[in-house]
Amino acid sequence: MSKILKRIEFGNPTLRAKARRLSKDEILSEEIQQLIENIRYTVEKKKYGVGMAAPQVGASVAVSVIAIKPTPTRPDVKPFDSVIINPEVIEVFGKPQPMWEACLSFGTPSSYPYAQAVRHDKIRVRYLDEQAKEQEEIIEGFVAQVFQHETDHLDGILFVDKVKDTKSYITLSEYKKLRKNKPA
Repeated sequence: MSKILKRIEFGNPTLRAKARRLSKDEILSEEIQQLIENIRYTVEKKKYGVGMAAPQVGASVAVSVIAIKPTPTRPDVKPFDSVIINPEVIEVFGKPQPMWEACLSFGTPSSYPYAQAVRHDKIRVRYLDEQAKEQEEIIEGFVAQVFQHETDHLDGILFVDKVKDTKSYITLSEYKKLRKNKPA
């Protein structure tokens, strides 16, 4: 039975620790499969954005769930629903650029800080899925941004570490105004 997991917040040392990589047998274990199911359930029921890494719920293992779907503020986003285990970015294309993002490990949903984290728009990635099968693909745009964000969580890196222009920090309400007023 799925359950909602309690998230930990900025300042908890688990968020800054490098998560333990998992063997294929561990991935297929009942314990890790239940963790994956619970993270998915938590993201869906709590409406926690587009992804969550195991360290964000206090489990220091290299597992993230990415659940991107179109929303009113992102109607054209390409859906991507995947579990990424032991992920790595193996190639980047082009120069990194600032991209707006936030993190559920900071504050409450109504007060998440947003800022422009520096990310690559197109990357080649390798990871194991929830069946412990190796996947390799080129991803781009918002999917690539979220993949980098979630992979960073597994390496003890937070989005604030990727923000070069600290003057870009804004609140959720200001971010929504910015998105609403963005020219088509």
